[in-house]
Amino acid sequence: MPSQPITVFCFMLVFVYFNAGAQNRIDTQRPDAPELAAYGPYAIGVRTLEVVNPNQIDMLKLDASSAEPANLPHYDRPLTIEIWYPAVKDSKGLTTLHAYIRDGHTQVQLQGKAVRNAQPIASQPAFPLVLISHGYPGNRYLLAHLAENLASKGFVTVSIDHTDSTYRTKAAFSSTLVNRPVDQLFVLEKIAQMSADTSSFLHGLVDANNSALIGYSMGGYGAVVNAGAGLTEQAATSKQGAPFATLTRHQAGKKSAVDSRLKTIIAFAPWGMTYGMWNTQTLQKVTMPMLFIAGCLWLREWR
Repeated sequence: MPSQPITVFCFMLVFVYFNAGAQNRIDTQRPDAPELAAYGPYAIGVRTLEVVNPNQIDMLKLDASSAEPANLPHYDRPLTIEIWYPAVKDSKGLTTLHAYIRDGHTQVQLQGKAVRNAQPIASQPAFPLVLISHGYPGNRYLLAHLAENLASKGFVTVSIDHTDSTYRTKAAFSSTLVNRPVDQLFVLEKIAQMSADTSSFLHGLVDANNSALIGYSMGGYGAVVNAGAGLTEQAATSKQGAPFATLTRHQAGKKSAVDSRLKTIIAFAPWGMTYGMWNTQTLQKVTMPMLFIAGCLWLREWR
């Protein structure tokens, strides 16, 4: 029967995708995927690093109901980062990522193409940098499929586990409001330092002066702030956001100048506009190119 080959093909296609899903693969490609969705020419390596941003405000030790402290408590803020990068061809090793799901206790394995601790490829010029910042809560692996794909196309891609904001460390939301933009720029600076460090595996591999920032939800909030959109005075000073004016560091007119190493941001469903974090005036301060990817949910009352 003429339809038999088509039926067999469809069955095989369904089997392949269900099997890939069962393996938690992050490197599958749909047959109808756009041309640019395909993996690039580079083999991929991946490494995990622990970094520390010293002398940051310890938001978890602030009690909004108490009197304002004379000195805000500070601590050395730990962050875990995952780095995907172009690697030497035919590298051998583990290709499994170990991620915690939303309950913060269950660990699953994600299967991809990136080889753990593979040797970076020698490159001149250095590769551009892409930073990835997850939502609240989330983790550094939520966009691992995108990070891996970008590395195959010639980018060094760094995804951040934001302390107090992952599935395992979720804590006061004020910590995310205050720290998210700070974390992003700290990691940018850290990668720039590693690129200049002859003892680092990133030495000469990444051009931090040519960087992009991808943020999802609260990651998008941080990205918009770092693009130059300072917060409104109402948002920055509201006690419902963060106590003791700790959010004013991101307020329009008070925040630091835009880091010139950031050339663009991409924000997936960025959090904040519906809560008055920005307005038309503060958003006009943004001059870099931005891509927003978002949807609109319409609610209708049925009687």
